[in-house]
Amino acid sequence: MTMTPDFHVAVDDFAQETGLGHRTQTRSGYIVHALGRDFRVTDEMARIFLNQVERVAAADASALVVLRHDAGVELLLVTDDNSFSIRTAP
Repeated sequence: MTMTPDFHVAVDDFAQETGLGHRTQTRSGYIVHALGRDFRVTDEMARIFLNQVERVAAADASALVVLRHDAGVELLLVTDDNSFSIRTAP
C-alpha cells in the first residue's frame, strides 16, 4: 500500500493531535526474575504473568507462558522445577 501525499498529511496531523507519534519513555514497575535472567515489565504485564503462572501451577502441569518486557517478548517454560520472582523495579 502506498500513501498519497494527502493521506500522509492526515496521518501526521492525527499523530500530532493525539501525541501518538511522540510518546515518552515510561519506566516499568516490576522486575520478573526467571530462568536466571531479569526482565523489566509494566505493572499490567506483571499481573498477567503472575496469573498465568498461578493457572499452570494450579493445573499441576507445565506450559509456555508469554512475558512481554522492555526488550521484547519471551516464552518462558513454567514447570515445578523452575522458580520465578517478581519485585518492584528500582
